[in-house]
Amino acid sequence: MSLSALVLILAATQDGQAGSLTGYVFREANGAPPRQPVTVELHLQEGKARHRRTTRPDGSFEFSRVSEGSYTLTARSRDFVLVQDLVTVSAAGPNFAAVMLPKRRAGMAPRATVSIDQLSQRTRQERKDLQAAARLVRSGDIAGAIARYEKVLRSSPSAELYDAIAVLYVRAGRQQDAWEAFEQAIRRDPRFLFPYLHLAWAYLSEQKEREAAAVIERALAVDSQWATGRLILAEARAQAGDYEAAARHARAAAELVQDRSAEPHLILARASGGLGDCRRAREHLDRYLSLRTTARTQPEIRQVARAVAGCTPTVSPGFPTTSPGSRRD
Repeated sequence: MSLSALVLILAATQDGQAGSLTGYVFREANGAPPRQPVTVELHLQEGKARHRRTTRPDGSFEFSRVSEGSYTLTARSRDFVLVQDLVTVSAAGPNFAAVMLPKRRAGMAPRATVSIDQLSQRTRQERKDLQAAARLVRSGDIAGAIARYEKVLRSSPSAELYDAIAVLYVRAGRQQDAWEAFEQAIRRDPRFLFPYLHLAWAYLSEQKEREAAAVIERALAVDSQWATGRLILAEARAQAGDYEAAARHARAAAELVQDRSAEPHLILARASGGLGDCRRAREHLDRYLSLRTTARTQPEIRQVARAVAGCTPTVSPGFPTTSPGSRRD
């Protein structure tokens, strides 16, 4: 991601003034549009989609007359969810969302999803258990979901399942179990990128920048063209105060996705401010907010905006960071 969330909890949205939401869907592998049209939906909590569109050939989409409020934006192919994000629509606008389809395996553009891998080539009972686990996650019963995953793992282990249960272990506060499950996923399939991402992000949430960087460097040894890996490494360097390295990796991430993602620009804004390059800090923050308008109201982004506004052309070691725990998953 976000980097990748298993459950999204939204505040209820009330009908009121209407706004519009535009955006595009792109592939992390090369920044290009999806190979085939993707269905983009706006949902309120667990309800049915309020709005639905199919992406145009260039990956763009547009929703008009959307009631102000918070939504889950879902990109799906057939019945499989490819990515989810939180978006806020304001009548004041403009409202824009750049939606990235994550790269799952080294050297491959994304086509399938973890859900597809989990449900294919399994017994009927295993499929039922996995579907039940997904429902339990949505309802907030993490312990129940873990029990279902553990049952399937005993009979049909896979890297995808180890990664999924590791994320749930993190949510349940079972850190040691989570680290072991992430490493098990990596051992089973070193080219599967999600466990590296989730493990590194978990380390960053605990301010363990060196451990996070070490995990991502292992992944980049497998796939040096992984944009999210470059981005997480940039975040680790920024949190450690190494703004030059942070900027270098963030620029590499932006180039890999043809500058279609917002996230590199937030790190570049912070890194530029930390290095005293105030003009570039403002430019990158403006670019970030143009690609991810929902962030305008987030407290941590407002903190960065205040720091950029008060930037002076000197090195500022205390330039604020954004915590992985406070951003979208």
